[in-house]
Amino acid sequence: MMIESNLLTYILVKKDDLEENDLAQMLHLMQNHYSHVTEMMFLHDLLEKDFVGIIRDKNSDIQGFTTFVINPKNCAGRDYNILFSGDTIIDEKHWGSLIMMKGWSMSVGSIVASDSDKPWYWYLMSKGHRTYLYLPFYFHSYYPSIHPQSDYGTLAQIADEVSRNLFGDDWKPDEGLIRFKEHHGALNPALSEATFRKIKHTYVKFFLEKNPAFYDGNELVCIAQLSQENILRSARQYFIEGTNLKLP
Repeated sequence: MMIESNLLTYILVKKDDLEENDLAQMLHLMQNHYSHVTEMMFLHDLLEKDFVGIIRDKNSDIQGFTTFVINPKNCAGRDYNILFSGDTIIDEKHWGSLIMMKGWSMSVGSIVASDSDKPWYWYLMSKGHRTYLYLPFYFHSYYPSIHPQSDYGTLAQIADEVSRNLFGDDWKPDEGLIRFKEHHGALNPALSEATFRKIKHTYVKFFLEKNPAFYDGNELVCIAQLSQENILRSARQYFIEGTNLKLP
């Protein structure tokens, strides 16, 4: 699976197909944007993933990536599958590019098509407002939301079930947050300050209300159903295209 733009290319690969140079570039990206990220922490997180969406420039250097794991720790319910997004980042100089949205949407379409017997839900943790904004931009119904839809209670229940399974006591259900006992990385100060400068933005303000100490590395648990009916705008088109593609 590959998507090309004028400057960047997105390709979905198996985690085990990454080379040492890929890992080094990915770690470098993380450490440039987040504090308290160690090599051991990065590799441990990656070890648990199934697929990685890689964004390369014309020189084949990695400018961004996103990771996926299907039903981590057997957290699928009797009535649903879970797609968990891990580390996701794109270098600042490419902010505004749609390559991540396009690649992510096609990858997700392909993953969802691999099992049509149960509905799929996207589980992600937002330690910054840019991640949270994917939800109002590209989904009709999601949790947490300023404008809850009819399935809000179901989404909240699934978020709680999966969070308890994956994170135990680090999950704080009353707050909707993962607060790790040991540091798992946080946005660097410059990026954190950028969030506060956008506090008048409706969805950024909501993110700050839900995750006020995001700069300490607290993660806001979010969830949305992955379906044609729930995905909006151009993301839906790429999702549908992805359902016709095979996973690597």
